[in-house]
Amino acid sequence: AVFRALDTRLNRVVALKVLPPALSRDPLIVQRFKNEGQAAAQLDHENVARVYFIGEEHGLHYIAFEFINGTNVRELIAQQGQLTIGEAVNYVLQIASALVHTAAQGVIHRDIKPSNIIITPTGRAKLVDLGLARKESKDDAAIDLTIAGTTLGTFDYISPEQARDPRSADVRSDIYSLGCTFYFLLTGSVVFPTGTPTEKML
Repeated sequence: AVFRALDTRLNRVVALKVLPPALSRDPLIVQRFKNEGQAAAQLDHENVARVYFIGEEHGLHYIAFEFINGTNVRELIAQQGQLTIGEAVNYVLQIASALVHTAAQGVIHRDIKPSNIIITPTGRAKLVDLGLARKESKDDAAIDLTIAGTTLGTFDYISPEQARDPRSADVRSDIYSLGCTFYFLLTGSVVFPTGTPTEKML
């Protein structure tokens, strides 16, 4: 769950992401949650929501993110319809710039989609939610806790290689997902609007 909260020490509004108590009893989920915070903490870019703090209080694990005032792209299109070509290109270029930075830091987002891109009132596109992110490493087992045979990502935007094995995803998978997002910005529809998740992947 993500809450709008006040950092009382620094007197600033933050987006506080809290792991539900029921999930906090699973060491694998807790470690994945910590990995999200650690991966996000590597990033410092104007088009990526920044991490301020990660911690635990009374058994609750949390990450304090930069609070982004704006509307995510999915809601934006639901309100006003598909974007103009100029708007779509502008936002995609901004997120592409963010991906240059994430790739340089060895971080793969793995869940690029319209609802994870927030547009601020000034027109800044911000990439949020690194819940599926992984940090590339020579020792991937220590960084990526994805279970073999599982699929991570959102079916309407996931790359074929990520659908097969999310552990093999790299920045090219993020670029693929950004391409699917670009299509949505221009048309107001996903590439394959009908079918089951399996049919979409195929």
